[in-house]
Amino acid sequence: MNRRRLALHLGAVTIVTTLLATGTGVPASALTLGNTGSGRPALALAGARMYIAWAGSSGTAAAKELVVGYSTSAGLRITKVPGAERVPQGEGAALDTDGTGVYVAWPAGDNGNTLTAAYTTGAALTCRTVFTGVVSAHAPALATDPAGVRRLAWTDLSGHLNVGRLNSSACASGGVMTLTNRVVLPETSVAGPALVYDDSGSSNLGLVLAWAAGDSAHSIQVGSFTGSTVLSHRSQVTAAVGSTAAPGLSAATADLYVTFRGDNGSVFYGYSEGCIPTCFYASDLGEQATAGVGQPAEGDSHYYTYFDPTGHLVISHL
Repeated sequence: MNRRRLALHLGAVTIVTTLLATGTGVPASALTLGNTGSGRPALALAGARMYIAWAGSSGTAAAKELVVGYSTSAGLRITKVPGAERVPQGEGAALDTDGTGVYVAWPAGDNGNTLTAAYTTGAALTCRTVFTGVVSAHAPALATDPAGVRRLAWTDLSGHLNVGRLNSSACASGGVMTLTNRVVLPETSVAGPALVYDDSGSSNLGLVLAWAAGDSAHSIQVGSFTGSTVLSHRSQVTAAVGSTAAPGLSAATADLYVTFRGDNGSVFYGYSEGCIPTCFYASDLGEQATAGVGQPAEGDSHYYTYFDPTGHLVISHL
């Protein structure tokens, strides 16, 4: 397994490294922040910036503050992007980088969980678009293929996974985004899905979905989306325990990676070993989380993020 890491400049900041007592035994750096919230936080890397989004603590249970921010110190200091958006408690947003800024998508907790999207380079949320009639029960996911086609995945109110194409070309001329080519899959999920384009070079699975199936085994399922209602390369993650929380997916130079909160409360981290279909094996990292675990979709960073049992935001790095 290739563990090459994308280095973010930490300056004089030193994050205490602790050796994990369980799981893979790989050293991890964990930074616990003063920020609080719930659900699965999202991460994306754009140049020297780490963008992060989460459901904050202020507001009602149906409409918590959506916090979108960025950091040039791997999360030590977060600059908040101005905005007044709302998401349901225990959920969150999706982030996807274009190398300069990030696209953000979320279920608007102050608008019946209607899917909404925007773009930011850090100063403000721009090209804000409400997809009227498209409602998500949970936090969505975003990913872009090498041709620049960006897709949005979400769980509808019946629990079915949906995938659509997010078109943002009109934003440059003052227009709004569109959501087209919507496909409703027969698979159902009890949490928000994860989405990534596999450009690892080892498995080449294309656009990959992961989701919490909510079956008797509480399995995390994986499959490739090719535009139809039939997912290819179907598999499930092998782990000591199951999960009903939203997973995270990442594609690196030589592998795909998955993160999730296990039923025992621990953060699990696994890799695909370059298999077709993917044969993820996930290990218990010994860190405690309250909900889903997010990670950047792109790069060899091996960052992941979650809320600890006290409700504080944690950014960790293998």
